[in-house]
Amino acid sequence: MWMRIKVYADKAAIWLILLAISMFFIVPFVWTLITSVKINEEIYSARVIILPTVLSFMHYVNVVTKMQDFFAYTRNSAIITFWSVLGTVVFSSSTGYSFAKLRYFGQNFFLGFILLILTLPYAIYLIPIYLVESRLDLINTRWGLILPYIAINMPMAVFIMRGQFNNIPNDLMQAASIDGSSHFQTFMRIMLPIAKPGVASVIILTFIAAWGEFLFARTLTNTTAAQTIAVGITFLRDEASSWAYGTLSATITLTLIPLLIIFLSMQKYFIKGIMEGALKG
Repeated sequence: MWMRIKVYADKAAIWLILLAISMFFIVPFVWTLITSVKINEEIYSARVIILPTVLSFMHYVNVVTKMQDFFAYTRNSAIITFWSVLGTVVFSSSTGYSFAKLRYFGQNFFLGFILLILTLPYAIYLIPIYLVESRLDLINTRWGLILPYIAINMPMAVFIMRGQFNNIPNDLMQAASIDGSSHFQTFMRIMLPIAKPGVASVIILTFIAAWGEFLFARTLTNTTAAQTIAVGITFLRDEASSWAYGTLSATITLTLIPLLIIFLSMQKYFIKGIMEGALKG
């Protein structure tokens, strides 16, 4: 009986620790959401008001009516993120497949090179990328962000997809080859559908990284022609102080909606893809 009590106590302690850690990350988002539906008097009140007495959506109206560039920033973020995710999925899945199922000269060297890139902070690439894009006239363009985002997210994505394809038996490839399928047909019709957890993981990680990336977006763009919502939010910080915090909270809440949609729609594949891809890769 005491052993059973000890087991329950250990489980309860683990759950409490996990709950405390999760609350540490969840509370800022909850507070931002609550602030976005408060009136200004409650936001700037001398006493702390946790829950709003009246739900107000005036800050969301301000985002739509007073932030004329909000939709331009959002459109740029959507376009840049879409092509970044698509490019990363295409290149990482094909590269991961080649590392896992094909054999060719220099394979281990290229794999080690990608692992080396994975260990380096991506911020060190900023100056070289800026110089190259300046020569190619890609500064302040969407492609000037899409290409670096694909390159930055490729190393981790390749290892995730390599791990996914390593877990698929080679017998399937041999059976497809006997049936007359080429490597491309085997990859598209057999391997890629089985590797859906890895693809979902790459989509989620790349989407989060591209949608909220600030350093490259701020450095490589200087007008609303290509600036993303992550950069646009910083401009809102300098707006009129009488409604800045409420509108900031509303803007941040709106920018989190796409992230939640992507994650919730693919969460059943996410953990499996990370475990099988990153850990077994």
